[in-house]
Amino acid sequence: MEHKNPIISWSFFITLLCIHFMIDFVKAFEVHSKAYMIDAAIQNRSILEQGGIGNDACAGILGPNWQNVAKQNSTACPNLVVWVPKKPGFTEFVKVNEAFEVEGGLSIAIFCHALQLLPFNIQPIFIPFVNEKGESKGTYNDLIYHIKNQTCEAVAGDITIRLNRTQYVQFTTPYLSSEVYMLVHGAQDWNQTLLTFIKPFTWRLWITIIGACIFIGVAIAILEYRVGNPRFAIPFYQKLIMVIWFPISTFFFHEGKILNKCSKVVLIMWLSMIFIVIQIFTAMLSSWLTLNQLHPRLPSSLDNVGYQDGTYLKDFITQNHNQYRIGNNPVPLKGIEDFEKALSNGSVNVVLDELPYVELFLAKYGSDYMKFGPIERASGLAFAFPHGSRLVDDFSRAIINVTENDLVMKLMEKYLGIYTAYKSEPNQPLPKSLGVQSFLGLFIFIGSVTLAAIILSEISLWSRNNKTIPISTVASNYHGCLPPIVVNLPTVTDSPPPIAVNPPTVTDVAPLIAFNPPTIEDAPPTIAI
Repeated sequence: MEHKNPIISWSFFITLLCIHFMIDFVKAFEVHSKAYMIDAAIQNRSILEQGGIGNDACAGILGPNWQNVAKQNSTACPNLVVWVPKKPGFTEFVKVNEAFEVEGGLSIAIFCHALQLLPFNIQPIFIPFVNEKGESKGTYNDLIYHIKNQTCEAVAGDITIRLNRTQYVQFTTPYLSSEVYMLVHGAQDWNQTLLTFIKPFTWRLWITIIGACIFIGVAIAILEYRVGNPRFAIPFYQKLIMVIWFPISTFFFHEGKILNKCSKVVLIMWLSMIFIVIQIFTAMLSSWLTLNQLHPRLPSSLDNVGYQDGTYLKDFITQNHNQYRIGNNPVPLKGIEDFEKALSNGSVNVVLDELPYVELFLAKYGSDYMKFGPIERASGLAFAFPHGSRLVDDFSRAIINVTENDLVMKLMEKYLGIYTAYKSEPNQPLPKSLGVQSFLGLFIFIGSVTLAAIILSEISLWSRNNKTIPISTVASNYHGCLPPIVVNLPTVTDSPPPIAVNPPTVTDVAPLIAFNPPTIEDAPPTIAI
């Protein structure tokens, strides 16, 4: 038993040692494999060995249309080595997978479409700009400097055109705008005051509506007065109040009685116009009351400022910290998730970045944040070629061809999730107040109807006055715009005169036969003729 215990111990020790060596071997194999992939992606530029990297990127974007057109022209660079940046954030522009292969992105898609439009065929070889650990090999300035004095090489990605970079490379026409904006918190502002209820209409429109109401009141007073409406037989100051109040009180409170049918026509047209105006006013007032205004809430100081890591914005902050009173210790951030996290926890109060990245951020977190600016004008995002490259002019023309149609909008919708780089702010501007010109047609129509009613009523009155008909009959029967049909019928005055009851006297007629009865004194009686 004493001899077996050392044997068992040595066996256990040798087993552990073998397991340890196996684990080290597996780790070393993984490291060497990764280093081999990186070295193959960086050093091997042969189209035969790395053609799949370029083909897969553009073929995956363009599909079967990728270089299926025969082109007669030729170029000095049939194979183009294209360096692309690799960063953990904003993969919507350039996406490189774990195998260090370029999969796509907005910048790569535009680059492939530009390649397709060139007058000659070029085979791209996309190589990520990474080091032995698979991380980014440097900043964008380092990537630009890497192709200095090269021949058939280029840089495709979200590269901003800067003056200091033009010393090493030559840029194409920009394919996206890239002004510098501030990302800040948004503050709610409802904009509701005591004057909100009159803001839907301008003051000129309110005065015009009041004037139209008075005009309608005067017209109705004239129409009713001409037909003898007793409601209008009142003192002048009461009549003035009625002129203003009557167009509304007649329909809503049933005050007074309308005798002239022309007045009823005018009131119906006026009520229809008021109904339209009220509906439009209600809709505009709803917009004013329910509009949620989000305006940027600028901090009092810019001590804690974030920026996108690897971009030129760090140099921009260093050069302009006195002008914008920015702190000397800016915070580098990787992507939009880091932007939102830093702004929400208060580690930074402002994030500086270019417009495409700001729009991408607002498309996801736009309900609580806003952009402010621009605070710096930039030339835009473009592709870079070495100085003296003959491909710059052809690429610039191809990029203009891509950006002038709706292809860029479709690509931005696909990769960025937004319809345009100039997407509107989350807050909407205040609605504009409506003016007189918005209702000019209605005012002209109601004015024409009113004047026509007055003219027609006066013509009817003139026509009625020329008829031989008793006034009592007209006053009791005429209440319309048109004169009534008058029929002259025989009256009682046309019948024969009645028989007189009283006997005629001597002075009225010729002598008549008189019969005097006999008296006592005069006998015998005599007959006098």
